[in-house]
Amino acid sequence: MKLQFSDTEIPAIDILQNVILRLNTGNISQKKSRERLIEEHQKLKYFYDKNNYIVHNVRSQPNLSLNLQHRVSIANLQIDHEFPEKFLLCRVITKFMKISALLALVEDPEGNVERLALYNWTRLPENKEDQMASRPIDQSFLPVGTKLVIKNLSYKVAADRNTIINSNNPEDIIIIDHNNDKLFGNLIWSSDLLDKKEIKVKIVDEFRRHGNDYFASKDYSAAIDEYSGGIELNPQNVTLLANRAEAYLRLFQFYNALNDTEVVLKYEPSHLKAAFRKGKALCGLKRYEEAIITLQDLHQSIKSSTNDSISSIKQSIEQLLKQAEILASENKNGQYDYISILDECCERAEIRKDSKGNDEWVHEVGARLDHADFLCEDIEIRLVEGKGRGWVAKRDIPENALLMVSKAFSIVYNHEVLGYSTKNNIQNDLYSEELIYRITQKLMEEPYHCQEVYKLYNSLNLDKIDMNPANVDIIGGIVSYNSFSLDGIIVGNSNLSGEGLWIMPSYFNHSCVDDNVTQYFLGDLMFIRSLRPILQGEELLLNYRRGAHDYENRSMFLKSVGIDCQCRVCKLDKSETPETAHKRAQLLNTVEKLLELVADEPEPDPSLIKKLEKTIFELHNLRKEHPGLEFDTLEPSRSLSIAYRKNGNLRKAISILEEVYNSYKNVYLGIINWIVLDIVLYCVNLEQMEKARKWVDILLKRSAVPLLGKFKDEDKWKKEALYLTEKTVPYMDLVIKILYNNKNTKKNSEK
Repeated sequence: MKLQFSDTEIPAIDILQNVILRLNTGNISQKKSRERLIEEHQKLKYFYDKNNYIVHNVRSQPNLSLNLQHRVSIANLQIDHEFPEKFLLCRVITKFMKISALLALVEDPEGNVERLALYNWTRLPENKEDQMASRPIDQSFLPVGTKLVIKNLSYKVAADRNTIINSNNPEDIIIIDHNNDKLFGNLIWSSDLLDKKEIKVKIVDEFRRHGNDYFASKDYSAAIDEYSGGIELNPQNVTLLANRAEAYLRLFQFYNALNDTEVVLKYEPSHLKAAFRKGKALCGLKRYEEAIITLQDLHQSIKSSTNDSISSIKQSIEQLLKQAEILASENKNGQYDYISILDECCERAEIRKDSKGNDEWVHEVGARLDHADFLCEDIEIRLVEGKGRGWVAKRDIPENALLMVSKAFSIVYNHEVLGYSTKNNIQNDLYSEELIYRITQKLMEEPYHCQEVYKLYNSLNLDKIDMNPANVDIIGGIVSYNSFSLDGIIVGNSNLSGEGLWIMPSYFNHSCVDDNVTQYFLGDLMFIRSLRPILQGEELLLNYRRGAHDYENRSMFLKSVGIDCQCRVCKLDKSETPETAHKRAQLLNTVEKLLELVADEPEPDPSLIKKLEKTIFELHNLRKEHPGLEFDTLEPSRSLSIAYRKNGNLRKAISILEEVYNSYKNVYLGIINWIVLDIVLYCVNLEQMEKARKWVDILLKRSAVPLLGKFKDEDKWKKEALYLTEKTVPYMDLVIKILYNNKNTKKNSEK
């Protein structure tokens, strides 16, 4: 199966290959040793394709003649650079293994080692004759020691962010006949000069030291490999098991970490670090009560100790216990310290430049926050007629109630995508592709997640779900139909975009205008609140694409994610007569031309303004029986108010905007906030400060209620709302500060 990304189709097997490479190679930029590359390649044996294939037949060329001046070494290869007149001379040093490509390691005469991927060398047998001729990719295929000449090669950074040599055409590969001594007779292979001493077998302590070195360089995958090598020699080595548990924690593999800590505690019940890491793993697995018990027992056991050597871990245990208790309260009661979470998000979202000028997180995990999920007991998933599964109210729910907090199962931010540049916008398809990689990798690392992920809608209509953690077809469908986009979310000094998969929110069905819940993102946390009172038995609806978008584009998007929306505006759009649609197109064309004329003038012609106002009125009248659903007039009305403001008629400008707000205040569109901000600015220009502050309060509530909800303490609520605005809505912050500073100054002068 192939997954569609804009104009590009990517075979699922290619995505799987990239995931496997990620699983088995450390994401570290420094050059790897020959030994490390061989260790990583050997791990592919657990994943490679063992089927029989028809293999491209390449014969050696005994009379081949090549100019050594055209030879390029591996050390001189440049990423994304073509070598049309050059060739690479190399020797195979590992067995080829097939996933999507044929993968092996090769060395050049200088002793440089690199990965090689050969594409288009195999095909599946199509008939009996093919069956007879087919064979597995085993030791006999280009065996170790085979010398190759590779022409027209490409040198790329693969999806695991490590380099690889690609060859897409078997005709570009030449096998060097071992009898052709004249071809490279004077060329010496440096690896042949090494002492042929017996290979030294690692002892347990060497695995530990090498693992610690990799851990210190943050190559946690390589550290796990080294610790695992030592554990194979000594399965009861508690130091290696405890170290591997910490490496698993750094990679968010909490189940694997928990297993290791429990083995350590079986052999050494008083092992402090293992017990501490068990508490961490239990928190990561959302088993908060178990984590609290584990940490309380641990804290009690060392509470009275005066040993200075454990003072550091003692403090860490107290901090983790406090964090576990906070997580348990969040999970059970929905009690969140929003301002503390905001500060945490601002700190973790900080981005800096690395040595190559690329964006990277200051904090190791970036804007991924340490907080728990919450689910209100008043809602449940039910079958909804004509829609499948959806969230439904079990009892009446008040306005602004916190219904759900969900931490992303997996999320990718803009600068984490391979090929990201601050100079270029990333297509959403690159986010989706990267997200599929990450989810597949996570499921392969810890398959117990498959059960919750594979329950989500995937469009494949399979009678029986294959719970194989590497089922890229299913994962691709799940991402297509369930992922949420982050679009320019400002947190502190960072502007975050990306895409993520949230499990519980994926069950919300869509409505363009009749949505009754709203979402708010802080890092990888999604907060869901009710927008209005919701009655028992009523379905909870979330908006994925606003009704303000024109019907053609909106319906195209909804169809692409399998949604047949039956909200008021969709029904109205579908029922509109051809005559009305034609009239609408004419009016919009007139509006567009008038706006161009008005926008270019510092003081627009009053007759043009009147004509624009009349045309907007006619456009609005097309749906006079459906107030609040004529979205085509929103932007033009705002532009009309600007035209009146340019001509000095601020009161008229405010009147237009107030009328728009009153018609659309219950529709959560971004432009409504801009309209309110315009009203604030116009009121300030007229020195109507109290009226301006009233509109600022409206703006604050629209911006802050989706996260903070409503407080009984109005002063506290306003203080927190102002702080939230300062950190997340900078275009509002300056205006609000000026207004409130003026208010405070006036109060002080009156005193």
